[in-house]
Amino acid sequence: MTGRQSPLTVVVVDDDERIRRAIGRLLRSHGYIVHVFDSAEAYLAEECRADCAILDIELPNISGLELSERLRANGRPIPVVFITAHDELHILAAVQQTRSPLLKKPIDEQELLDAIARAMSN
Repeated sequence: MTGRQSPLTVVVVDDDERIRRAIGRLLRSHGYIVHVFDSAEAYLAEECRADCAILDIELPNISGLELSERLRANGRPIPVVFITAHDELHILAAVQQTRSPLLKKPIDEQELLDAIARAMSN
């Protein structure tokens, strides 16, 4: 975790319950405050404030990339770590344009923690 006084709040948006639970458990064990959502719509409806978001790229209806853009357009930009189970070139190219970290599932614990730190420092 960073040298901040208070714990970071992280939002996890993934339609796979196992992934949400695993990431939530992992981050909580490292002192993060974690809120999990099963869709972009659920997160947008909640208007939960966070320091960083972990977004699945392949969410139904509103993708993780689109969610990130909507937050920015609505004046709520947030550092993002994208996660995906896929490695199609169009996905990789789209994420490269955001300059946000991208992790492939299954996610390594240390890689996730490092990606959050990178996202927060951008």
